[in-house]
Amino acid sequence: MNVKTATDNENKPKATVKNLQFIEKLDQLIDIAEKEEESEEGSPVQGRSSGDLLTLRVGYIERYDWYDTIFEENGKYGTKDVTGKVILPAQYDGIGELCHQIYFGKLPRVAVLNGKCGLVLPDGSGKALTDFEFDSMSYMIILPYFKVKMGEKYGIIRKDGKIIVPCILDEVCLPLGHCVVFKANGKYGLIDSWCGDLYVAPEYDNIEIVDMEQPYTMTKDGVEGVINEKGEFMTLEESLDYEDYLVGEYNPDF
Repeated sequence: MNVKTATDNENKPKATVKNLQFIEKLDQLIDIAEKEEESEEGSPVQGRSSGDLLTLRVGYIERYDWYDTIFEENGKYGTKDVTGKVILPAQYDGIGELCHQIYFGKLPRVAVLNGKCGLVLPDGSGKALTDFEFDSMSYMIILPYFKVKMGEKYGIIRKDGKIIVPCILDEVCLPLGHCVVFKANGKYGLIDSWCGDLYVAPEYDNIEIVDMEQPYTMTKDGVEGVINEKGEFMTLEESLDYEDYLVGEYNPDF
């Protein structure tokens, strides 16, 4: 988990500029090692393979707290990264979620004004990407989406603030591969992030996921089928000779 709430607390030393510089140096060495290993005469960097360096990087990152730091000015709150750079200016009533410098440093931040959440650019400008109108807002970790809530309904927005699904949903399930499945009025739908944020309306009785490489099986009015890249329902028989992308399947070209 690389995004946490402002109330979370880890018993780790706070990362500093020096720690960040070490990670940047490691990244350079890893890049050099990978290029040398691809050549026939390649040799490990300083006796270490790229795999060794990656293991060192992961272990080093885990030793420190890389999350934003909350600060207060005149009764308002903002955040800074590990270098001391202001991410959110101190103009908010609260901070929704803190982000990990290494893994999610460029992710927009959640802030609170007048009891409502909004999405803000992490560049110190305070520029809002959404209105402050949501009761809650949380990053979906694997995919570039935020789950938002208004009243008793949920919606999904992109990290640039664009609304993908308005707050009409009863439930948003955990991401499955590159898709987000949701439910409204007893029916299922989804978003496919690999297919231009393709929105499949919640009008299916069931969605079955066999594995992470096969198309999702959708059931509608007792008929099983799949969804193509245009969002069209196809029966399983119709899809047998279909050569283009089907929602849920693994496609390395995407």
